[in-house]
Amino acid sequence: MAALPGLLMLAPLAAEAGEILIEARGLTPVVLTVQSEEAVKFVNRSGRKVHVDFLGPADEHHLVPVPSRIVAVFHRPGRHPYIVQHIVHLEGRCPSELRGAVDVEEARGLGDELPVCGTVTVEGVCFER
Repeated sequence: MAALPGLLMLAPLAAEAGEILIEARGLTPVVLTVQSEEAVKFVNRSGRKVHVDFLGPADEHHLVPVPSRIVAVFHRPGRHPYIVQHIVHLEGRCPSELRGAVDVEEARGLGDELPVCGTVTVEGVCFER
């Protein structure tokens, strides 16, 4: 593709380490692997209002609005699925929900230390499961 004179071609933005980009048509990356107690940043670049639904057992869901970004810390090893839902949805322009997961590995050196919160902390609020 040839660039027009005076038009700057920008490459798509890549997610930094520990970061999940929420875009209008997808997540980057769809699955992020971190160690327990490591911060994960959810960055909203969709241009729309969205919220993240952290999924737990069938009766537990934790909805968190994402204005521009939120920070979550996962305390329990394992796969933590979530859904990003667009609050304002333009007909046919983007999916109404995006699915992803955070795979959490046991942090090295934390073996005997128990976190204060047993599952996930979002912006300083503990969501127990």
